[in-house]
Amino acid sequence: MVRFTTLFFALTLVVVGCVAIPTENEAAGYTRSKVQDAIRYYDRNGRDATVEHYSSEDSRHGQWYVFIVDEDGYVIASPNTDLIGRDPALRVDASGYFYGDDLMSATEAGKWISYIFRHPQTGEDARKHTWVVRHDGLLFASGFYEGE
Repeated sequence: MVRFTTLFFALTLVVVGCVAIPTENEAAGYTRSKVQDAIRYYDRNGRDATVEHYSSEDSRHGQWYVFIVDEDGYVIASPNTDLIGRDPALRVDASGYFYGDDLMSATEAGKWISYIFRHPQTGEDARKHTWVVRHDGLLFASGFYEGE
């Protein structure tokens, strides 16, 4: 009986300790996990290493990449180098919607914003849903494209 109880509790700990990691098929959950991973990376490695890492192509995974925005609204990290340092006043999508205020209003709890943006794989404009979290004065964000 002691063996059974010990085995039962050991298996319970293993099952409870397993956390379901969202897959790419769960785009919203996967996107949120990419942002959380970036925040953990920042907390472990600091700002400079995080900016360097998330500015590299190696940080991109298909349509997913993390971008980081500083306190003044400028992108400081993205594998899309044309976005780094870009004037925040230019955050207008193809439909004319200014999404910059939505982006900058994100809190520590995070928020979803949507806008039209060039898909990095197809080069076509598509609706992008972006999860943004404010952490240590920076905005950490990633998104997915509708229809993927």
